[in-house]
Amino acid sequence: MVPAPRRCLRCARSSLQSTSASPAPLASQQGRSSSQELLWISREGRSDARYLTLSPSNESVTPSLVAKAAAAGQIQLFINFVLDAYPCYFKATETRVPVNWVEYVASRENGNTTPFDLAVRSVTTMYAGSRHNNPQYSDAGREFYIRAIRGLSALLNDESKAKSDEALATVITLAVYEMHCCTTEDGWIYHAAGIRALMRLRGPKAHYSGFGCALYIAFRNTLVTSALVSGEDCFLEEPEWQALNEHIAAENAKQPDSSVYTDITERAFREVVKLPGFVRRTREFQGLSLNVQKRDRPTLLREILATRASLRGIHTEFSMTASTLRAGREPKTSFIGPIPYHFFDGFSTLTMQGIRTSILLLNYVIILLDPSQRPDAEAENRIITDRMRAARGPRSAESHEGSSSPLTPPGSPGRPRLMIESRVTPETRQPPTTDWMDRIATTMGMEGVRISLVDDG
Repeated sequence: MVPAPRRCLRCARSSLQSTSASPAPLASQQGRSSSQELLWISREGRSDARYLTLSPSNESVTPSLVAKAAAAGQIQLFINFVLDAYPCYFKATETRVPVNWVEYVASRENGNTTPFDLAVRSVTTMYAGSRHNNPQYSDAGREFYIRAIRGLSALLNDESKAKSDEALATVITLAVYEMHCCTTEDGWIYHAAGIRALMRLRGPKAHYSGFGCALYIAFRNTLVTSALVSGEDCFLEEPEWQALNEHIAAENAKQPDSSVYTDITERAFREVVKLPGFVRRTREFQGLSLNVQKRDRPTLLREILATRASLRGIHTEFSMTASTLRAGREPKTSFIGPIPYHFFDGFSTLTMQGIRTSILLLNYVIILLDPSQRPDAEAENRIITDRMRAARGPRSAESHEGSSSPLTPPGSPGRPRLMIESRVTPETRQPPTTDWMDRIATTMGMEGVRISLVDDG
C-alpha cells in the first residue's frame, strides 16, 4: 500500500494515534509481564511529537520480548528516531518528496519480515537501546541487522528485485545502522558502495518520482562523504545525475511552499558533488611528469576556480537572505518554504558550514596545484575558519577539531599533502539519540570528513 502523496509528518502522527492501541491493551496483546511498559510522553520543545519509550524496569527482559515490543511500536519508534537523528534534514525535505520515509514505513503491514522491515527494526531497536543504555536492546538490534543482510543477499540475486525501491531502501537503512554502530571499521563504506551500485543499476529516472525520489534525497549527501573518504569521484556529478538534481530543484520551485533557501541549497549541492573528483584528480596530477603537469594543470585549475567562484556567490546569497530573515525585514509565517521556523537556524547554520568547508577544501587543492596562490587562499581560509568557529559555538573545539588545521608553514621542507579523514569510525561515531547524522546530511556530507593540509616532508 502506498500512502497518499505529500502527507505531512503531523498527519502520519495523527493516523498513528487513531489506530495504535493504548499502552495497557497493547501489553496484554503481546503477553508481556507488567515489568515492561509502553510510556507515551511529550518531549520538551516539540509539542507536536509524541515519544514512545520502551522502558524495562528489571534486568530479566529478553531480546525476544524486546523484539515484540519494538515490532508493536515500530512506526512510532521510527518517528522518534527520525526526529532525534535527522531533525533539520527531515523537516527540510519531508514535503519535498511525493512519499517520505515516515509515510513509507507507516504504510507497511504489521508483521512483515522482509529485509527492509528487519532493517528498520534493527535501527529502531538500536535506538531504543541507546535511549535506555540497555545492551539487550542493542543485541536484539544487531540480530535484526544480521537477518536483514541475509535477506538482502537473496533479494539482490534477482536483478528485477535488486532494482526495486525495497532493495535500495534496505541498503540505505542498513548503512544508517552501520554508521551509528560501526560493527566494522569501514562497514558503512561497503554499504555506500552498494547504494552507489544500486542507484547506477536503477538509473536516474527511477528517482524522479515516488519513494525513489525520497531514497535519493535521503542518502545523496552521504555519498559525497563516502567518495571523499574513498578517494573516488562522486558519480552524482555526471550529467544525467546533475539533470536529476536540477529536476528536483525545479519540482520544488513548483510547490506552494517552495523557498529560495532550498533553491540555494540545491545549487550548492550541484557544485559540492564535484569536490571528490577534484581531490582525486589533484592527487593523481601530483604524481605525473612535469610535462604533463604543464599541459593539463591549467584546465583542472580553471575548473576548480570556477567551482569556488560559484560557491562563493552561493555563500554570499545565502548569507544575505538568511540575515534579512533574521533581521525581521521579511514577513514571518509559520514556515520558510518546507522548513519550519523552529528548525531554520539549525538548517541555515549547517548548510552554511557545508558551503564554507567546501570552499576551504577547494583552497587546499588550489594551493597544491598553484603554490603562488597560497597567500590569498590561506587568508580566505582563516576568515572561513573564524566564521565557522563563531557559528558552531562552544562545541567547536570538541567536534570539529582538525577541519581547519594550519597549513604547512611557507618554506618548510617537503611539500604539502591533503589529508581527508573519515569522521565515521568506531572512535568518532555518535549514538542515534544525537543529531550527528543530521549534521552530516545537512552539510551536504562535509561534516563527515576532517580536512587538513600537512607537511609530507
